[in-house]
Amino acid sequence: MAEHPLIDTFAGRSRLIGVGATIVGFSGALLSALGVSAIAHGAITRGVLLVLIALLARWLVATGTDVWAAFTTRVIRDRWRRTVIDQLVLPRPEGERGRRDLALAIDNAAAGPSLVVVGASARSAALGVVVIWLAAGWLSAGIVVVLLAIAVPLYQRAGRRSAALTSDYNQRRDALERRQLEMLQHSPELRALGAVHYGADEIAAVSDTEHRAAIRTIRVALESSLVTEFLSGVSIGLVAMVVGFSLLRGSISLNRALIAVLIASELFGYVRRFGVEFHRRDDMAISHAILRQATTSPLASTGPLLDARSLVTEARAEPITLTLEPGERLLVTGPSGVGKTTLAHTLIGWRRAVSGTVHRRAGVLAVVSPASALFDGSLWDNLTLGRDLTESVVRSMLDELGLTGPRFEDLSVPLLADGEGLSAGERVRLVLARATLAEPALLVVDDIAGVLDGANRERVTRLLERLRTLSVLEVSVDAPLLERFDQRIELRP
Repeated sequence: MAEHPLIDTFAGRSRLIGVGATIVGFSGALLSALGVSAIAHGAITRGVLLVLIALLARWLVATGTDVWAAFTTRVIRDRWRRTVIDQLVLPRPEGERGRRDLALAIDNAAAGPSLVVVGASARSAALGVVVIWLAAGWLSAGIVVVLLAIAVPLYQRAGRRSAALTSDYNQRRDALERRQLEMLQHSPELRALGAVHYGADEIAAVSDTEHRAAIRTIRVALESSLVTEFLSGVSIGLVAMVVGFSLLRGSISLNRALIAVLIASELFGYVRRFGVEFHRRDDMAISHAILRQATTSPLASTGPLLDARSLVTEARAEPITLTLEPGERLLVTGPSGVGKTTLAHTLIGWRRAVSGTVHRRAGVLAVVSPASALFDGSLWDNLTLGRDLTESVVRSMLDELGLTGPRFEDLSVPLLADGEGLSAGERVRLVLARATLAEPALLVVDDIAGVLDGANRERVTRLLERLRTLSVLEVSVDAPLLERFDQRIELRP
């Protein structure tokens, strides 16, 4: 199992814990065998004491392992969340609404030390074959070795099938979520057209495929568990049969017979757990790949606000190089569909670059577009987002943007979800007011001129001209709000 630097700190101790757990487990099996043998020979007090000591040792090891797993999981999860925090808060593209890859990957990766413990326990459990050979001879040991050899390829096959089916299930589940969101978003139109049944039928069809994929995945997991249990039961049963005949012939003592059976049971207990965790090991490897791809380097505290070198975006193959210093204004213009918004989102880190590099200086980032969201809460909450602002500052900003009148008089009035009931121009100006009140280092204005009338366009332009120390990246087709800009990038079809 490939490890990652974030679990290297715990890997050595996890291996020691795994080996120690196996040694304690085998010691407990030996003590149990001696205890049962003592009870069979009439030394009840001594036998019960030995069994109780074995049970106590098992409990202590299980408790300690659980505590270690909880501690390491918490530490690694917190480290990963700090490492990829930028990615966790970024909006997803339209086609990725249902993705939970980062949150799930963090949980899977946090299980790393626990899986190291399981792996170390299973590998060290192979020494049990030697104990079985010494206690019961080569036939019992050979039975265990043969069945272990059969188990390995079966685990691998089940693991590959499970990984493929899990991937298929996740894709179908995400498709179902996207379809549900899409149908809910357009439900008023479907009702108006008398086509609600169409949306219901679509969701039902996608849901059925998702359920079938889930059932197939569960079936494979059950098959893997059945294989483990079957091989374990067969091995212990055959060892018990061999030592039973040896007891009848008088060629082996009760102590040795019990040791062979209990050690075989203990050995296959570790093997069963190793098999159960097989899929989690694969999930962890995939999760590490996802997290390494998502990890972002810390933002610089000095230097240019934006620094792009040979940047190629998802929308355009032509590389772009630019540097935006604090206080500068950048205009990105060109006809619709040439990749202006994609370039802006790549520059601020909302999309990944195809190639090249882009670095952004640390600081508050504000984005204003016709698609920017308002939240289900009061007007005050939407404008301040919990910041400690005075009412006079907020009202001054509203007045400057022409957001006056009865609708904006009471700042405690609740807004409907996403500003329903407001015009497109009012929504955009409210988002712009919220953005400027946050005092960002960089303001991205993404083609909002089309939803503003002449008077409100002038108000927004005056505001941007007044805030001369504010860096602005404006995306516009042909009617920019900026009157003066330091750089201009014109994208052509």
